[in-house]
Amino acid sequence: MASTQYPVEDGGARTGRRVGIRVFIYVIGLHVFAGFVMLLCYLGQRGH
Repeated sequence: MASTQYPVEDGGARTGRRVGIRVFIYVIGLHVFAGFVMLLCYLGQRGH
């Protein structure tokens, strides 16, 4: 079976901008998650 390729009519600049925004959101989310894990480690060590 041959797969049918549909042309993408999105425009390169718009797609690049959307990818950039998505990467920015992922980076911010990763930093928030890492900060939360560090906070848990800090609070866990304080208890001992």
